[in-house]
Amino acid sequence: MPRPQLLELHLAVLVDDYSGMTRLLAEHGLSIHVKAVYDNGETYRLLFDTGQTGEVLLRNAQALKILLEDIDAVVLSHRHYDHAGGLPQILDKIKAKPLVAHPDVVKPSYSSREGFMRFNLALTSTQWEKIITSLEPVLTRKPLELAPDIWFLGEIPRTSDNSYATRGFYTQEAGEVVPDKLLDDTGIAIKLHDTAIVIAGCSHSGIANIARQAKQLTGAQQIAIIGGLHTGQATDQELEMITRELASLNTTEVHAGHCTGLRGEIALQNQWKQSLHRIHSGYTAIFKLPERGK
Repeated sequence: MPRPQLLELHLAVLVDDYSGMTRLLAEHGLSIHVKAVYDNGETYRLLFDTGQTGEVLLRNAQALKILLEDIDAVVLSHRHYDHAGGLPQILDKIKAKPLVAHPDVVKPSYSSREGFMRFNLALTSTQWEKIITSLEPVLTRKPLELAPDIWFLGEIPRTSDNSYATRGFYTQEAGEVVPDKLLDDTGIAIKLHDTAIVIAGCSHSGIANIARQAKQLTGAQQIAIIGGLHTGQATDQELEMITRELASLNTTEVHAGHCTGLRGEIALQNQWKQSLHRIHSGYTAIFKLPERGK
């Protein structure tokens, strides 16, 4: 049978730090519902990240009439609480579904801010035991095509400097607390015609590195980005580097939120003007295959 062609992509932000001018809830976190429609009538749905508590995700999904029971897979961008924290609360809705993530997603995660250590940035081992018995874990460092033209990006090569997005984070290895490179941080790439739509959670790998991986994997000519870019604490020089590299990858539009931060949003606005969009809980974006001749 011929390979199905992707016709439309519907993205709905279920959780973001900002609720916009809506009646929906917000919390520090991110979750995006993805619906892909193919020319053979098939529909593929996935849930990218789960927010912080699960409560906001469940209530917003209900308000938006999105049934979590209908998703085909869950993808985690990385292990931090604001992206994976809602997972234990939605297990009853998504029993036995595949859970796609990097193997390091189960590692502990800590942070240090102003001399204070925080030790609860990731799910506990007890929570992971329940998750692993409830879902079908698919933990891989390599890219994986989940459906026609929809890729889990796997471990992201750090070609460009991403230190601005990993400062202050730690993990435990061989009985020692060590700086955390957050190698589990990844994303999704969806190719529609000549564009790769990149869905990023927190971009600890560096959003330029994630976009580069997506472009190389899909062979797309241009990039559209949605999600968190972790530029809130980047310096002016780092922001200039990030926008320059994204522009060099032919990034045509950016839908930014969560951990992007005001300074990051200003830098993106200066570069992309009207093609910079601020996401929020309830924000939607639809991408369609261009009509022939257009």
